[in-house]
Amino acid sequence: MEALEKNKYNNLKMQVEASMDKAGYESMFSQFASLNKEQILDRMASDNLELHVASYGFYYLANQYASEGKIDSALIYHQIAADQYINPQSLLKLSEFYFRKKDYTKSYEYLHQSLEVTVEITDNNRIHPLTKNSKNKAQHMLEEMNSAGARKEFDIVAVRKKLKAELPVLLLKYREIYNLGQRKQ
Repeated sequence: MEALEKNKYNNLKMQVEASMDKAGYESMFSQFASLNKEQILDRMASDNLELHVASYGFYYLANQYASEGKIDSALIYHQIAADQYINPQSLLKLSEFYFRKKDYTKSYEYLHQSLEVTVEITDNNRIHPLTKNSKNKAQHMLEEMNSAGARKEFDIVAVRKKLKAELPVLLLKYREIYNLGQRKQ
């Protein structure tokens, strides 16, 4: 498990299903949703673990901890999924966390990272399970943060400038580790 926690951008060279489609995500999500924390850990300890499964394993593990009220542990696993695996769902969870803390700068950054990666995966398919999971939350937070930026509660212009430079690099890294090539430019 420790090696998976430190698997920055797939330095373990785990197998990757580059062509995972909507049905593949639905199947994976369905399987994880039926597992408890111990079963998730068992699944992640299995041989020949695929990269998406590791990424969403951390996401679902974080959600299990959150459901138990262990928010610090939940944040640790969402951070691992976000930082090591560029998991859009954990990026969104981190955005929600910082939004509630009124740290709009971090929330805005995580939200836009999540949205960009989600679009990369779903190609704006509204019925993709990732799109369905994030659509309403993301829109509400974006509206609220745009209002907070207009009220000068954080420097939205500086954050947008930073994201303009960082998001293309993040997407290139995502494509690289998930073997997606240069699909979109």
